[in-house]
Amino acid sequence: MNRLDEPVTANLPLNQILFGPPGTGKTYETVRAALEILDPAAVVEFDAAYQAAESWDDKCLAREQLKARFDELKQQQRVRFVTFHQSFSYEDFVEGLRAETDELTGQIHYEIADGVFKGLCLDALSGHANGSTFDEALIRLQERLEQNGGRLSMTTVRGKVFEVTYDGGKTFRVFPSSTENEDPNYVANMENVQRLYVGESKKGMYNPSYVEGMLRYLLSECDLPPFTEMPPQRSQPFVLIIDEINRGNISRIFGELITLIEPSKRAGAAEALEVTLPYSKKPFKVPGNLYLIGTMNTADRSLAGLDIALRRRFTFKEMPPKPELFKALVIEGIHIKALLEVMNQRIAVLLDRDHCIGHAYFMPLFETPTLQKLADIFKQNIIPLLQEYFFEDWERIRWVLSDQSKAKDDAFIVEDSTNLTELFPDVSNRLRQSQRWRVNDAAFGCRGAYLGILAKTVTQVNTSENTEAATVEAV
Repeated sequence: MNRLDEPVTANLPLNQILFGPPGTGKTYETVRAALEILDPAAVVEFDAAYQAAESWDDKCLAREQLKARFDELKQQQRVRFVTFHQSFSYEDFVEGLRAETDELTGQIHYEIADGVFKGLCLDALSGHANGSTFDEALIRLQERLEQNGGRLSMTTVRGKVFEVTYDGGKTFRVFPSSTENEDPNYVANMENVQRLYVGESKKGMYNPSYVEGMLRYLLSECDLPPFTEMPPQRSQPFVLIIDEINRGNISRIFGELITLIEPSKRAGAAEALEVTLPYSKKPFKVPGNLYLIGTMNTADRSLAGLDIALRRRFTFKEMPPKPELFKALVIEGIHIKALLEVMNQRIAVLLDRDHCIGHAYFMPLFETPTLQKLADIFKQNIIPLLQEYFFEDWERIRWVLSDQSKAKDDAFIVEDSTNLTELFPDVSNRLRQSQRWRVNDAAFGCRGAYLGILAKTVTQVNTSENTEAATVEAV
């Protein structure tokens, strides 16, 4: 038996969310998490190769092989990827009406289109990627059209003959043999044929009799296997990766299906439930072999602010920064591990743990361990990230970088020396006098700017919320 046909035996959660600050490798880790479900042997092989690797290039090669296996399964429709955002909706995720325009007549009609979640659920219920199987049958149909001069004859269930031509994508033109219309041509969309194939109702479909006729042709002439739901214990696992899951409106996206993703409510479970979908009016259930893996950026929203319904139904795995990855990486006397550790310690005191700096920003240093590369990372990633974290509270950014203890030339953030009297003649005395700061571009190329972050200092920090002092000490 092929290892992909074996049921998943590991005690892995059906719904999990990887959470952590930016740059902690959450999306990167989803590849491994998905393969632990779909192909555990590939993960074992990767771990062995990674541990045995003697160089950074060897480690990268092991990762590339793991990613290649992931891409292969993605191509087979066993794993799919979606990113949530504010405009993402139930219609995108589950099902909804979609307007289609007939290119010849200009008429608009509406069809029910499946979202990524519903489509994957249907594949998981059958135990194989029906999308892939259906696409293969569609290719054979196109080949038959080419062999027959671009036109094929088919029949409806009632025996009415019609001809079909390919119109591009998944759209076909239908020409009934007997009709009173002077210009007889209709549109048949393969997405509707596929919906009918997996057992959905013809209600709401455009030209349903021709859609059904095309399905009959695919089944009889294009080697499309009949759709069958496999028992849960025999079904292969499928994975849906939801990136930035906390950026979407969970209640609006999942709708009534938020209950159905619970392990106890899945198809085949003791308390299994199904709902009637609002558009297609078809019963729907979530299979037990569909795994959900989400990622969550805690800098956007903490766990405390997450939708309670979502929190209750997912297992959470923290993805903290990993400075230990850089324990052997020293660039011109600058210990990268200590650099990342001390900055995150200071951020945790000044802000919180949800807004730390991830290790991923510094990973390019393994390939290019130079001061110039470190300068690029600070200039392009670290400083802008700190500006976002502290809402351009420059003084606190200076505390994270220990700029208050450095020589001016080594400080990343320095006081602006703009002369207000020259800039605003005669009105400078009316302007609010306050410190103004700017980024010192020259400091990025200075070795002392980074060593200064690690200098052992004790700074009394007074927050605007209270007057209690916090001690920040580099290690």
